[in-house]
Amino acid sequence: MRSVSRRAALIAASAVAWALALWIIWISVQRGRDLQRTAPEVYLGAAPLVGRNSRDGWDWRFGWGLVGAGVVALALVVCCWTGWWFRLRLRWIALVTALGSMSFAVMLALTDGADGLLYAAEHRSEYLANLPITPPAAEFVRTFTERIRDYSVHVRGHPPGFVLVLKLLDWSGIGGGWTTAILSVLGTALVALGVLVVVHQLAGDAWMRRAAPFLVVSPYLIWMITSADAVYSGVGALGVAAISVGVGRRRWAAAAFGLAGGLLLGGVLFGTYLAAVLLLVPGAVVIYGRWRRSPGAFPAAAGALLGGAVVTSAFRAAGFWWFDGAAATKREYWAGTAQFRTWDYFGLANIAAALLALGPAAFAGLLRLRDRRMWIVVAAALAALLASHLSQYTKAEVERIWLLFYPWIAIAGASLFVSRTTDTDASTRLVARRHHAAIWIAAQASGAIVLQAALVSKW
Repeated sequence: MRSVSRRAALIAASAVAWALALWIIWISVQRGRDLQRTAPEVYLGAAPLVGRNSRDGWDWRFGWGLVGAGVVALALVVCCWTGWWFRLRLRWIALVTALGSMSFAVMLALTDGADGLLYAAEHRSEYLANLPITPPAAEFVRTFTERIRDYSVHVRGHPPGFVLVLKLLDWSGIGGGWTTAILSVLGTALVALGVLVVVHQLAGDAWMRRAAPFLVVSPYLIWMITSADAVYSGVGALGVAAISVGVGRRRWAAAAFGLAGGLLLGGVLFGTYLAAVLLLVPGAVVIYGRWRRSPGAFPAAAGALLGGAVVTSAFRAAGFWWFDGAAATKREYWAGTAQFRTWDYFGLANIAAALLALGPAAFAGLLRLRDRRMWIVVAAALAALLASHLSQYTKAEVERIWLLFYPWIAIAGASLFVSRTTDTDASTRLVARRHHAAIWIAAQASGAIVLQAALVSKW
């Protein structure tokens, strides 16, 4: 009797959560349309998302890329439904997930042909357009804060790190729009690999297999191509992965992995200021390792701090202080479009945009997830997203800006493969949950494809 009442309470709570999520999306769309008409300077277009056309970002269209994305999704669903996915070796799971996420994201972008890959990379507001006006690297870093108004909106909103990468590629003779696009494609693959390594280190083989499909077909992949945030997300995921591996090692090996992770995350800090709250994720991994008395927790943390300090010191020696840059960006932010984006709307609209980017399976997974090991990274990512949201420095555009956090939350969908009941035969229960999860994966992919077909994104 008690189990029946508990199940009824869980169903009721889930129903309330779904109703609240749908209401947030609906009210954000309705109020956003009104806001666009009365205050077009907010530049939304597809409220609560940002469309390329600031007045009407919704534009239903067909492209063969949608078919390609559908093929990738169908193959994944069939593999999960039949159980083939669970017979693959772990190394193949990692490889297929990385290639699958890249393929799905690229196919979605190709809905608009080559323009879908190059538009954001070559737009005048993006990083690449600034190369002709930036001074040599040393002078660029040294004068970045005082000359910040000379650059486009994306450069003003970030530290100078990514521009330095593009300058290096340009100096090497391999720069340009296609190279910038390839960086975001590679970043997409690195995200999948990094997240899977962390899941494996924390929760083991089974959870890694369950989490992998949700890194392949989630809607947030729409904004990976072509966004520098995909690069930040990929490098950041590798950094967290290195630290998590270090936590499971001993002494010098732990310190070495921690150092590598710290260098990578330090680099991300000088690509985006938002990486400061992403540090909650590796911090949670280290704290959990310490709680479990893992021998590498302290050496890995020490190595990570050293790596971050090395990168920070290098930029400081070159003339750029992270806090000065953040203060300058804050001034530019409030002087720009943000002054028209009021919190009374975006306090809800940001959440609506995140729900759309994460997709239905991620939300369903959050409601089902019970495993403490998985909650370590999922909860840390949710906390980082909430901190960014409450700071009010990310009003709108969060479908792209929060790419740093989405993959770590999307893996909550892994819980859809897990049954809560034990009153049936184990093999029957496993097949039933596998089929159930495959349906959710299909819904996740369908949401991404439909959203891409309807939205002409700014990125």
